[in-house]
Amino acid sequence: MRLVGIGIVFISCTLAGFVLDSYERKRLTELEQFVYIFELLRAEIEYRLTPLEEACYVMTQFASFAIGKVWEDFANLLKGKQSVNVTQMWEEALMGSKIYFHLKDKDYEILESFGKACGYLDKNMQSRNIDMLIVRLKEELEKAKVQYEKQGKLNRSLGILVGACLSLFLI
Repeated sequence: MRLVGIGIVFISCTLAGFVLDSYERKRLTELEQFVYIFELLRAEIEYRLTPLEEACYVMTQFASFAIGKVWEDFANLLKGKQSVNVTQMWEEALMGSKIYFHLKDKDYEILESFGKACGYLDKNMQSRNIDMLIVRLKEELEKAKVQYEKQGKLNRSLGILVGACLSLFLI
């Protein structure tokens, strides 16, 4: 019975390290997807001259479930015109899907900046705003990649090491 307990402790610590690693990997994937979607949005607004509401519906086709849900909620809020403030609508759509994301507070700050300058500007200003947002997201993505390279292997190894140490201590 004691060996089973020791095995459970070892396995749970090891899995905790791998879960931390996968959380960061998912964050990287989500940031990459947001960059891709904002590049598509910029092209949709700039070249196809699509209004913001329709462009948001188009983005749902190219996005993963959680990111697509943000764009769908935002488009529905724009369509329903439940508020005059586009910033509030964007934040509401973003926070409504927050449970699906693995993003950090800094990432949310960058994403919220989109809502502060969209909707009421002309096409050129919206395009510049999206360009600025893409640059900020790419910078955050590069920082996250560097951190993941340092922390990813450490999290996995540390989980195994802590599990082994606790197991030896329990023996």
